[in-house]
Amino acid sequence: MTDDKSPTRLVGYAPAKLNLFFEIHGKRSDGYHDVCSLCCPVNLYDTLIFELQKSPDVTLTCETGHLRNDSSEIPTGADNLVVQAVQLIQNRYDISSGCKIRLIKRIPSQAGMGGASSDAATAIRLASQLWNLQLTPRTMMELGAELGSDVPLFFISGMSIGYGRGEQVKPVGLTPRLDFVIVKPPEGISTAAVFRVCCADHITDRRFPECLLQGLQSGNLREITAGIFNRLETTTQKLCPRIGQMSRLFDTLGCSVRQMTGSGTAYFALCHHATQARFLAAQLRIFGIGDVFVAHSVTLAN
Repeated sequence: MTDDKSPTRLVGYAPAKLNLFFEIHGKRSDGYHDVCSLCCPVNLYDTLIFELQKSPDVTLTCETGHLRNDSSEIPTGADNLVVQAVQLIQNRYDISSGCKIRLIKRIPSQAGMGGASSDAATAIRLASQLWNLQLTPRTMMELGAELGSDVPLFFISGMSIGYGRGEQVKPVGLTPRLDFVIVKPPEGISTAAVFRVCCADHITDRRFPECLLQGLQSGNLREITAGIFNRLETTTQKLCPRIGQMSRLFDTLGCSVRQMTGSGTAYFALCHHATQARFLAAQLRIFGIGDVFVAHSVTLAN
């Protein structure tokens, strides 16, 4: 049921994320992997526009023209997590009306930047407001976990650390200003494809995020450099040699704190300040290796 006080049109912004740390702690009996992941939301946003409609239909249109090097086709039917999120709310809370959704994509797909998951989390928030459900953050996180492992982290206000499949998340409690330059090459890769060839059982030197957390808290660049890590980078590089090319290019440009985010293929460098990020972005664009973004860490509203 809907309430007369419910809005009829809402706009929401879904941020991207970067993985500053990603380790695999083993393979689970359900086929997933136990992971430890430190995520940082950044100010690269998709936009979602919801409009209430009387019929129960959920319709989605998507605009992606501004991403020059992203050839991925975004599904607009039941395969899209935004549609799944809204339909989950409809079914769980016996909602008889529907909505029209316009999705404006700025976060590249198959990049390891969490665009689809962030869109789903924002869709849950907007659906809760649209139908005046007043869902708590905990309830929304639980709903998000039903849709995907990364969805719950987008209900945390700042940096978060995730365990289990990644869906068991808690805030880190740190809010430093971090500036990044990010490159998304034309190639994309699915998370499933990376995990299929990742040999979790053969990892003998498992890492933990404490060094990175200490570095972020103190601002110690040496500790941050030593602590930043992504177990999936080596595997992804075998599937997408461009990852290695970007690593070498970032090294040539003097980026000491750099790595792939998530399961790739986006690659980022942590910069000393925004001016350096903009300078590096200008240099990277000369090489024409993909879409280049300048971004900084953000704290999200609960």
